[in-house]
Amino acid sequence: MQRILFAAAAAALVGGCAMVTPESPPGGPYAINCPSTYLEFCFAKAKEVCPNGYQVVEMRRSNDVIMMAVAPDRVVVKCQG
Repeated sequence: MQRILFAAAAAALVGGCAMVTPESPPGGPYAINCPSTYLEFCFAKAKEVCPNGYQVVEMRRSNDVIMMAVAPDRVVVKCQG
């Protein structure tokens, strides 16, 4: 039963995909949040936001099982070019 609930929660999180928040100042880095353990969504969104490439400024991963449910992974990128 717990596996089913965990799978349902994971599916709901994946449905949210990645969320981008511009950091200030304008032209500065972008913070990209994605569901825990789905860091590839963050990098896919970084490619969308920065088609000429990007540099990872900061990366935070949720390793605690309890925190994974409430705290998404976060990647901050600075676009190149």
